[in-house]
Amino acid sequence: MRVGTATRVKDRMADPLPDDLREAEVARSLLAALVDSADDVIVSKSLDGIITSWNGSAKQVFGWTAEEAIGQHITLIIPKDRHSEEGEVLARIRRGERVDHFETVRVGKGGQLVEVSITVSPIRDRSGRIIGASKIARDIGERKRFEKEREHLLAREREARAEAEAANRAKDDFLATLSHELRTPLNSILGWARILDSARHDTETVDRALASIIRNAKQQARLIEDLLDLSSILSGKLRLDARPVDLVAVLAAALETIRPTADAKNVTIRTHFDPLVGAVRGDPERLQQIFWNLLSNAVKFTGSQGHVDVTLERVRSRAVVRVTDSGIGIRPEILPVIFERFRQADSSITRAHGGLGLGLAIVKQLVELHRGTVDAASAGEGEGSTFTVFLPVAPLRESQTEPADVPQSDIERCEGIHALLVDDETDGLGVLRVFLEQCGARVTAVESAAEGLAAIERVKPDILISDLAMPHMDGYELIRRVRALPEGQRVPAVALTAHASADARIMAFQAGFDTYVAKPVERAELIAVVARLTRSRRADSHGQGQRG
Repeated sequence: MRVGTATRVKDRMADPLPDDLREAEVARSLLAALVDSADDVIVSKSLDGIITSWNGSAKQVFGWTAEEAIGQHITLIIPKDRHSEEGEVLARIRRGERVDHFETVRVGKGGQLVEVSITVSPIRDRSGRIIGASKIARDIGERKRFEKEREHLLAREREARAEAEAANRAKDDFLATLSHELRTPLNSILGWARILDSARHDTETVDRALASIIRNAKQQARLIEDLLDLSSILSGKLRLDARPVDLVAVLAAALETIRPTADAKNVTIRTHFDPLVGAVRGDPERLQQIFWNLLSNAVKFTGSQGHVDVTLERVRSRAVVRVTDSGIGIRPEILPVIFERFRQADSSITRAHGGLGLGLAIVKQLVELHRGTVDAASAGEGEGSTFTVFLPVAPLRESQTEPADVPQSDIERCEGIHALLVDDETDGLGVLRVFLEQCGARVTAVESAAEGLAAIERVKPDILISDLAMPHMDGYELIRRVRALPEGQRVPAVALTAHASADARIMAFQAGFDTYVAKPVERAELIAVVARLTRSRRADSHGQGQRG
């Protein structure tokens, strides 16, 4: 007998199993190893729901070992509120159906919920009879979290896109409104100017033309000031001249400005001020601007025979100002965005009231710069509205107040004053010349800084009024050269420009100007500045002469 044959005989004698049974055993061992090492949970159960096998992934996902799980009912891993699912699954298995990718929730040993996708298949014996079920489960928690995060990001992206589109629409509406609001008064100004040119001897027409031109020019100036104010606020360049301020005086000044408009509309303004409120710390000019805007809106949106109530009281450590009107009210959907820039309750071309809708945005920003708050309330359309401003009361050590600026009713006189005007814009130069000559001043007007520098030494004026933005040599360089002259320090100087920003004001002072007047120039303001500066300089010169 050959050696190989003898070895095979010995092997058969040592392993009495037939070849087919031995191969089946090997196959079962391989299958068990594969099941136990699979990444997915693989569990088998009887038709009564008793767990009969439990692989390694089942232990990792649910926490129970095979010894703990086998023999337990499958509801071991099913939350109580989902027990009904097991009955439905077993019913389908008994019918020979397969359950594919059923997404549900199961529970682990520590009580943690696990999101899974389950596939359940019938287990059959050799005769084909269904004797149990095999379950393959995959933990889909990470996928679900990713999907939720993706949905959240998509929702945020949709929301951001919607907000951007709304903002673009609002800006488009704003630009359309801006064009309308700037062109409308310009149309009146140009139209009445042409009429004025051809009707100089018709006194009534001249008066109407002048009144219309002045009214519309002021309207344009207000629009431009609103735009500049908002730009300065948003860029952080607006600076407050903060000091203790009496709100009664501030409100009185704002009311004096708005009362003629209210009287013209037959709107009654009623006030109730508590004199014991105390001072607030703020910029009187900006505080007056806040209340002028609120009062202007109240009167604008209140019809004839209506009323506006203005109250001032103290609530604990805050001064509270309320402006309540009996006007058209505010729709509920507008209230949340009433203080936002580029937002208007009605931005259509058919709206009944003009304006850019920037007034309330400026109010909110200015109030917050004063460390206060403002809110709006209305019962709805036709029910009027109330705007309330809350400002912190100044500490007692700062309660010494200064009066707010009040519009000056009488124009001062300028007799004996020789003014030098420097501006490269001929029409503007002519207006300033007329303003000063009408109050009695003698005027020398030139159209360049170089001419102005020569005139300083030639005519020795009492005051210099110069534009800042000029070609070749600007107003900053002019005043620096003037101050370098032997007698240049004695000449008071006024900076005049359309660049009405805080930075421009500071640069003007640093260059050597004594004060600053923004275009368009108000006649009364210019004359008051000229009179004050020349009086002050003459008083200083007189005092020095006596001391000498």
